[in-house]
Parts: sequence; structure tokens; C-alpha cells
Amino acid sequence: MNKQTNTPELRFPEFDEEWKKRKLGEVVNYKNGGSFESLVKNHGVYKLITLKSVNTEGKLCNSGKYIDDKCVETLCNDTLVMILSEQAPGLVGMTAIIPNNNEYVLNQRVAALVLKQFIDSQFLSKLINRNQKYFSVRSAGTKVKNISKGHVENFNFLSPNYTEQQKIGNFFSKLDRQIELEEEKLELLEQQKRGYIQKIFSQDLRFKDENGNSYPDWSIKKIEDISKVNKGFTPNTKNDKYWDELNENWLSIAGMTQKYLYKGNKGITEKGASKHVKVDKDTLIMSFKLTLGKLAIVKEPIYTNEAICHFVWKESNVNTEYMYYYLNSINISTFGAQAVKGVTLNNDAINSIIVKLPVIQEQNKIAYFFNKLDKLIEKQSSKVELLKQRKQGFLQKMFV
Repeated sequence: MNKQTNTPELRFPEFDEEWKKRKLGEVVNYKNGGSFESLVKNHGVYKLITLKSVNTEGKLCNSGKYIDDKCVETLCNDTLVMILSEQAPGLVGMTAIIPNNNEYVLNQRVAALVLKQFIDSQFLSKLINRNQKYFSVRSAGTKVKNISKGHVENFNFLSPNYTEQQKIGNFFSKLDRQIELEEEKLELLEQQKRGYIQKIFSQDLRFKDENGNSYPDWSIKKIEDISKVNKGFTPNTKNDKYWDELNENWLSIAGMTQKYLYKGNKGITEKGASKHVKVDKDTLIMSFKLTLGKLAIVKEPIYTNEAICHFVWKESNVNTEYMYYYLNSINISTFGAQAVKGVTLNNDAINSIIVKLPVIQEQNKIAYFFNKLDKLIEKQSSKVELLKQRKQGFLQKMFV
């Protein structure tokens, strides 16, 4: 930001005018939503704008609620809708833009910001959302925080002339559309994966050998038939002799954040590890308490806590990658029992998990297929994340 001229770091070259101070109440008419509880349906003519209709990225979402009453007042296109109650962190004060006339109705705890002349909706929405912290720190309430009309209307900002607003708004609109298209590609890949998981593990879709012949029928096993199951251990958390802040060789469920794990999320000393069974490299691990059925493959030797077990295959005819995908495809909780804090699996329950096991050659092909698909998904996910990071960079440099 150029403090002398109140202008952003990055501008379109044809503009050089100073940005002017404005107040939100000067450029919009503020309207509260209504209460439509008795009229809400699962299907209908008008989409109801609720607290679930705007996400933390400022995108308009379908709340799944509708109204048929033709007497209700509908919203006009280019109107901004603002979340007034913080149902989730980072939401209060967030806005989205109504795309079409006569399709949306405003529910309570959401405000409509109807634009006056010479203010661009895309520009204003991005500017408000970039300053969400202003609304968050001014919201008040014991259980649920709410932002008042006065605080909304008193929001001060700097803006350029209308033509520059339009150009900035159009730039971000195109960037948002690019992100949406890449997200749609990502969702399509994830849908394809879910479809293949269902078809392959139900054996509707089978692989063939190098000669084009079918592999033998799958066998039905229990975990105890193919694996020894070992569990982790947590040293006394109050004894500093057991814990090493400089190490990352011990894992809790919170550290199971991805398929492949190269380190833990805490460290234990040699003394703390004395009662542990160390998990070898390339071993499949699974959570069986609280968070049930979370799976990962460790790529370096590691220790785990008592809520994580690991599988030691009894024979070489089991592919770890195949088992990762297979166990992810079933509902592990059906083998569990209800505990005080949720569903848990005891030794008998883990050992009784049913496994559909093809011959090792078909396991290898299935694992390779899903690994390849995962790499495509990861590549597309990285592309989406890169675009979002680029957008954040532009937001930082193109607004004051």
C-alpha cells in the first residue's frame, strides 16, 4: 500500500487516481432477513439464504431449504448477502453475491446489502471478505457471536472510481471461475475414485492377467487369518524423562493427516519407548478408538499411541497398499462396540474384520490403479491450492 496516495501496491496501468475513504452505510442499503420456519420445505420455488449459504471463501452455497410462498420478498441480482451470526470461525461478516433475480429469499440472521450507485458488487464483496476480522472482533454474544447493523454500516474502507472497481471485480470474478472449474475437475476425479472403489471391491470390475485371462475368485478372510495385530502405547505424559521435544518418532491419531507418514507428531525418549513395539517402515496402521478406521502407511520406523494398531502380515501374499484401499472402502465401525466416548474396537473385533482378498497379482494391479488415480487427484488438488494462494496474493496487493 502507498500510504501517501492511499492506493494499493498493484494496479492496472491505466489508473492513477487516489482511492477515497468510504463508509459501507453510504454505498449500500442494509436489510434484515425474515423468519420463515413455518414455510420451509426441502423443495420449492425460492432458495432460502441461511447461515449455511455463505462459506469462508465468500461463495454462495445451497442451504437445501426452499419456500413456495409467492408473497415473500425476493432478492435482486448483485445484492450482497452477509452472515450476521458466527456459526463457525471466520464466517461472521462474510458476503456472497446473489447471481439472479427472483430466485432467493433472505432468512433471519443474514443481511442483504443492496448496492447504491457507483459501487461494483464483485469489488465490494472481495473487499469486505478480505476484512472479515473487522466484523469478527466487533461481534458480541455469549453462546453465538452476532454483528450489529451499526457495526456493519460503520465499516470504513478505501475504494477507487467505479471503472477501476469494475476492472478489479471482473479480474477476481474470472479468477474465481477458474478456481471453480479446477475444483469441478477435482470433484470429478474424486467421484471417479469412489465409483471405482465400489465396483472393484464388489468385484463388478475385475483385472485380468497378462494373457487376458481372469484371476481366480477372491477368498474371504478375517484379519486374524492374514495378520498379527499390534497396538501402541503412551508413556506417562507427566514424566519428562519419557518425552523428547526435539524428536518426532511417536504418533497419535492427530498426526494421521495423510496416506503416507514420514514422521510422528511428538517425540519420546529411549526410556519412554522401552515398553513400545516399534512400527516398521511400510507398515499399515489404523486408529481403533475415538476416531475409528483412520488409515495410513508409515514410511519410516515409528512408535504409536494406544489408540493405533498396526498390521504385521503373516505371509507375503498381502499387498499393504491393497489393504489400505480395501479397509478404507468398508465401514469399520460395524465391527466395533459402543464405548463411553464413542465406538471402539477390541482385539476380537479387529481380528474379526472381514477381508476380501484376491491373489497377490490382482492385489498389485488394484493397488497400482488406485495409486495412479490418487496421484492425479493430488496433482489436481495442488493446482486448486496454487490458484487459491495466487488469489490471496492478488487480494493482498490489489486492495488497500
